[in-house]
Formats: sequence, structure tokens, C-alpha cells
Amino acid sequence: MKSLFSIMFFTISLSGFSQAIGSLNLNYLYNPQNEVDLQLKLVKEQNQIKVYYSFRVATVQFTPESCSITWQRKESFNQREGTSITPEEIQPAIIENGVKTGILSFPVPEKPWLLVAKVSNPIDEKSWVYFRTIEANYPVNTYLTWEGSIITKPFVSATKEYIPHGSGSGKPLRVFFYKHTFNPASPPFVESESTVDQFIFHDSTFTIEIENKIKFPSPGLYLLQEDTTGVDGISFRSTPDAYPKYTRVDDLVNPLVYVCTEEEFAELKNANGDKAKFDKVILSITRDKERAKNFMRNYFRNIEYANRYFSSYKEGWKTDRGMIFLIYGTPDEVIKTAQNETWNYKGFKQSFTFVKTGSVYDPDYYVLVREKRFSETWFSTIDLWRKSRF
Repeated sequence: MKSLFSIMFFTISLSGFSQAIGSLNLNYLYNPQNEVDLQLKLVKEQNQIKVYYSFRVATVQFTPESCSITWQRKESFNQREGTSITPEEIQPAIIENGVKTGILSFPVPEKPWLLVAKVSNPIDEKSWVYFRTIEANYPVNTYLTWEGSIITKPFVSATKEYIPHGSGSGKPLRVFFYKHTFNPASPPFVESESTVDQFIFHDSTFTIEIENKIKFPSPGLYLLQEDTTGVDGISFRSTPDAYPKYTRVDDLVNPLVYVCTEEEFAELKNANGDKAKFDKVILSITRDKERAKNFMRNYFRNIEYANRYFSSYKEGWKTDRGMIFLIYGTPDEVIKTAQNETWNYKGFKQSFTFVKTGSVYDPDYYVLVREKRFSETWFSTIDLWRKSRF
């Protein structure tokens, strides 16, 4: 089963721009071994949509300087040929500390369209396609920067200072803080799962000025808005510096809920951070010290990846996509449409479909379509985890 985590990612041919987005296998988006990483952050600023991008590579074979990024516009996921983005819409890129950053600007559109980026590596002729929907009602009109770089992930460090930016109106931002602990997603066969979490009222609120440095020291969810009567704003979680990794024993307990019996989970809770008691429970699950080490290493490696890829208003492993990634690993195939995302696992002969159900807390949040038939592969896969065969 380890092959799930070492599987070679699917690369788009150099003719990727002439293919419909809906026909591409995008599994490299969630593959930790992918060679490149392109982050696209959309912000609505009055009468325009700005796209901030950040590009880095994870190999010494090539660099951001040697790669090219070309941009196109497509009207739908089914359109094969797109139109090139004009140079006037693209600000010159900056390369600093091995990261290429830049900005694209577009008028707020009357109807949605797709911004498509193709990253090409001239050395081995591989390429990757990324995209985002440009739409008028995109609810993000605020963003954070740290040391001059825009924050593209929905989590920040509780110990760092950030600079908040607004939509250009100059208005101060109202901050709502939620220290609520959100529940992890239920297994995929639990059909009674609610499609969205029931949000509680904020625990505190205060006002901050844009362009002024600020820390978010209390762990939890933050929502920043210029207009509290609307749905525009930005949300993110404040996390320890180690996140998306977990390093404290107390933080290791809750993610184990999927692979423990009720009795085992209660024992882990009662350990209260005592490592010896924690290790004893893990050893009782795997029944072998070496298997216990392998289990913890592989399981929490997946936790880290799930947090990296799927963090939202709650931790990544607690989301539906994060849960499936945690237990089943990197999907062999990822197909995206305007509202759905489908993951196919060849080894498990299983497919999962997620439906986009965004909100001000996360405009790109996805909910799993649950079915009873998933129970068989779920329990057999959990058994493999408990035997440390992943």
C-alpha cells in the first residue's frame, strides 16, 4: 500500500492547453511528490479581480527561472482551445529566494470564466495545468502579507506579525474570532452527515486598521470583514508554528479517531499528554514496536499533507477531502468540473465525489457525497492501517 504515496504523478502533455480542463487528470494537485507548486490567490478589489500567484519548485533539476508560465482564458471546463491573456493584464514577475511571484488583474466579469496557467519545464518537457474561476461574486476582498509576500494558505502562525490589506476602500476591518473546536468529518458511509458545520457565535470581536502589523495569537478561526452586513471578507486559522505538522502529544490524539475503537480513543484522551501512556495504546493497536513506529510515521505524514492541502475554517484532516486523503492516500485520478471534484482509486476500485459548497469562511469548500456502500472498503482500509500495512 505504500505505493499510494510514491505513485508517479500524471503530467499534462505539452498540448495541455488544447485539452478541456474537465478531461485532465489533476491528481498532482494533491501529490506530495509533485515537482512544482503554483498557488493562486484571488482577491476582489472594487471593480477588478486581482490574482496573486506564487510559484516554487521542489527539485534541484530546474528552477523558477528555467520554468515558463503561460496564461489562457477559457469560458468553461469543456472548452478545448482558449485565448491568450494579454501582456497588459500581467505584471512583471519577481523571483526571490527561489519563489516566483506576480499579479494578474481583470475587470469584474459579467459571467464566470476560467483563468488557466500552464507551467512548463523545458528540461524534461513536462508541464502542469492550474486554474481558478474568475467570477463577480467571489467573496474574498481582503488578504494578509508577511514580509512582503501574500499569504495564499488559509492558516497563519500565531507568533508572527502580518499586515492586513483591504479592497482599496481604506475602511478598517472588523475581526471576528471563534475558538470553537470543529468536529472531524464522519466516515464516508455515514449518510446522515450534515453538509455544513453549524457555526457558533463569535467569541470576541475587535477592529483593526489596514496596513498595520498585527498578530493573531489565540489559536482558532478568524474572520475579517470591511462590511459586516455582507458576505465579503477573508477567514483563516491561527495555528502553532509547526502546523501543518503536529508535534505535541496532545495534538496527536484527535486525528486517531478514525483508526481507534471507542475504548482505545478514550484511553488516548485519558493519557492527558503522557507520552508513555500514549505509546502504550498505540502499541496495543499495532502489537509490535516496529509496526507502531511505521504506523505513526505514515499516518501523521498523511495528516500533515491533509492539513497542507485541505485546511479550511477547520483543520485539513477534519474536512471531507482531508479525511479521504488521510485514509486512502493520494488519488490515482482527480477530475474537476465547475461544481464537483471526483477522486478515483484504482487499487480500492472506489470513487468519491465532492460537491462545492462555499461560503464566506471558505468559497472553495467541498462536501463528500456519502453512500452506505463505502463501508466495506473503509473498514478494510482501517484494518490495514491498524496492522501498519500502509
